Amino acid sequence: MPQHALETIHFILDVPDVFRKRALYGLRMLFLPFRVQLQEVDKAPSGSFTVYYGIDPKPVQGVTASFTLKPETMSFFEGHQPLPIVKRYLRVEDERIPVLFESSGDFSFDPVAGVFYFLSGWQEVHTKKCDEHGRFPFECSIQSALNLAAQPTVDWMRLIVATKLKSKGAILERKTWGADSWMCCPTHDIDYDRKWRPGIYKREVLDRSILNQNKESIPHRIGRTMRAVASLITTDDPFRNAMNRMRSEVEARNGSATYFFKSGGRGLRDVSYDLKNSFMLEQRILLQRAGFGIGLHPSYHTFLSSVQLEQEKTKLDNVMMRRTTVHRSHYLRYQHPKSAYLIAQAGFKIDSSLGFATQCGFRHATCLPFPLFNPVEDVELDVWEMPLSVMESALFNRMNLSPSEAIDYTRKLIHTCADFGGVFVGLWHNTLWDELDYPGWGAHFEATLDETVRQEGGMKALEGALDSWK
Repeated sequence: MPQHALETIHFILDVPDVFRKRALYGLRMLFLPFRVQLQEVDKAPSGSFTVYYGIDPKPVQGVTASFTLKPETMSFFEGHQPLPIVKRYLRVEDERIPVLFESSGDFSFDPVAGVFYFLSGWQEVHTKKCDEHGRFPFECSIQSALNLAAQPTVDWMRLIVATKLKSKGAILERKTWGADSWMCCPTHDIDYDRKWRPGIYKREVLDRSILNQNKESIPHRIGRTMRAVASLITTDDPFRNAMNRMRSEVEARNGSATYFFKSGGRGLRDVSYDLKNSFMLEQRILLQRAGFGIGLHPSYHTFLSSVQLEQEKTKLDNVMMRRTTVHRSHYLRYQHPKSAYLIAQAGFKIDSSLGFATQCGFRHATCLPFPLFNPVEDVELDVWEMPLSVMESALFNRMNLSPSEAIDYTRKLIHTCADFGGVFVGLWHNTLWDELDYPGWGAHFEATLDETVRQEGGMKALEGALDSWK
């Protein structure tokens, strides 16, 4: 059979009504990374490439490939269980790909149900436990249970399907990021507009130097105190320096990035700042002039508050004199599906909050964008997720990696994203190059940008990157 790049895949969907919207989402997401249109039909058109997904295990006339929806799979979703029982793995290259749901026909596993499970956020909805910040804990995830944090399992499923279809004479052509085969999106959460604030002076002079709460040596305490005193007679501030240098480092590599600014802050977990002060005004001008993106980094309590989220968005919109379309929650606070609904209702088109706060990798088992889905009401939302791969504080403070270990771990994730034509979204705060309190964090940022250049990836702000891929 001659091989050709498919332009259209016809599909027959033969599933119970209760599973139909989920199957449609799973099937669409399965083929989302490829330049192919999906068209539902009642029977296979003559000479077409048609796939079947349904409950009938027998071959369907005219169908090129089939996936079978097993009763056990239906029972799993009807039972609202958070984690499927994995009994076997598929060996692909050097990877062990877990079989979440069994199938028959052309595939021994069900990629439609598997893709739906991960991208819909199913495990998050049906896990009752939250951490102290109201987040879905990594330790409750299937990634933790099966040691899959660094494996984009969804993308491996897609590769297996594409390889099988190629053997049947059809080539699925991957989407690219414009002229780039893969993309890096540097992002920065601006939690503070400066380091030296009253609370920091108290920490440095009273808590650490006088009370010695950290049990540090006298020379070390004296050094920290002198640095605090010196800050009173200079305008030099490490967090402000970082904001400028982060931009310069990206520009030096012909890239752009996204800065997330706060416009509110009412609780103990927030440090408010004035977006209209001279320094922040200068920053916004420089960022816009360089073609960088600007998004909202809402305050701690907004992830479950529509009123507060919309107020903070309106405030940033007014300062920017344009609508803000990109969102990332503070502390990565997110409860599915309510937070997703609030983000959509507020008018955001892109979110990039979905990474684990304590473990870097692929929270939704993919390194590619996808539209958010509410598996409670079976509704696809008009918000695209640019999945977060790495947050520097998770590497250093939660995973407890050394600078060299953090760089090595990040490089592996970058190579994975490049292999799948995906997007590597990294998060760094404007604490970089403050070597006394954040040693090695700045070097990690620079190493990530350098590895992107070595791997010939694009480097864009989130919005521009997604536009180039869709």
